[in-house]
Amino acid sequence: MELKSELGGMLTEAMEQSAETIFITDPAGVILYVNPAFERLTGYSRAEAMGKNASLLKSGEHSPEFYRAMWAELKAGRRWAGRLVNRRKDGSTYVDEQRISPVKDSAGKIAYFFALRHDITRERQLEEQLGQSQKMESLGLLAGTLSHDFNNLLTVIIGSIELIAEDLKPGSVGHKLATEIQRSSKESANLIKQLLLFARNNETKPELVTLNAPLTEMKPLIDALLGPNVAAAYSLDDELSKIRIEPEQFKQAVLNLAANAKDAMNGSGGIMFKTFNAGPDGLPPVLAPRVYAVFEVSDTGPGIPKEILPRIFEPFFTTKPKGKGTGLGLSSVYGIVAQAGGFIQADNRPGGGAVFTLYFPSV
Repeated sequence: MELKSELGGMLTEAMEQSAETIFITDPAGVILYVNPAFERLTGYSRAEAMGKNASLLKSGEHSPEFYRAMWAELKAGRRWAGRLVNRRKDGSTYVDEQRISPVKDSAGKIAYFFALRHDITRERQLEEQLGQSQKMESLGLLAGTLSHDFNNLLTVIIGSIELIAEDLKPGSVGHKLATEIQRSSKESANLIKQLLLFARNNETKPELVTLNAPLTEMKPLIDALLGPNVAAAYSLDDELSKIRIEPEQFKQAVLNLAANAKDAMNGSGGIMFKTFNAGPDGLPPVLAPRVYAVFEVSDTGPGIPKEILPRIFEPFFTTKPKGKGTGLGLSSVYGIVAQAGGFIQADNRPGGGAVFTLYFPSV
């Protein structure tokens, strides 16, 4: 009896000090015990969680059928293992790998459920970001190959039509058609340039700069682009690290992001341009632990639908009506950031609106 009591004390102490999240519920799912790791992960104190149903953590990411299948397994006395997206007290979500075991009494009835959870949020983010990076790399290789081929064809077309136009009588139907072919070909050539930016196949002349310098130069241009109904605010870190980038390309990226934010807000709202240093801790999982100069653009628009986020930087992907956009603005921003050795992330702000965060390795 003494050994059993000692063993029980050891198990309790082990659960209390475990880095893994542990909690115990009764057969109805009412929480009977949580360890300190549970409190750290979820934000709920032991007093707040005890006596509440485990559905307290539901995020809404899983269907009712998912939970019915899970509970059917458990109530049949079988173990259940899987990934769950849950919600913390502050409303943010996390992903954990969960193993739940039914524990039976001497009569063979389920007395309680023992749940062991491992937080894999960071690993899941890394998986997604690596998968996205690999997909964009493949698209970049394809875009680069096609862009060069089309560029060569357009060069021949533009050169030939210019020679033909010289031999045509100004004002004639033939001359008008030749002029229109020239215009359309040159527009297509501009699209090819944007594709080359995405593919990182264009030549650059990077300089050692702080992002504050080109941003300060651009303020009048940004104000003109946004118009009187969009308020632009700036928060620039005086201690911002220097990076290597072509300033003109960075300016193009800023203008693309500003124009995108203006369109998302239907031409009315507010945009914040912000710079700061980040790292080596608290970075997106895909980034190496070091210091980065960060440029962030956030708006007061409706935000980005969750189903669109994974595709937002793909070339020719756009949610704008036909004729209102080429779908190359954000993809060219992606290419500019990638060519500078950086990383771009799109997300939604908790208070509403979209936010684009650009990380550049400091020099």
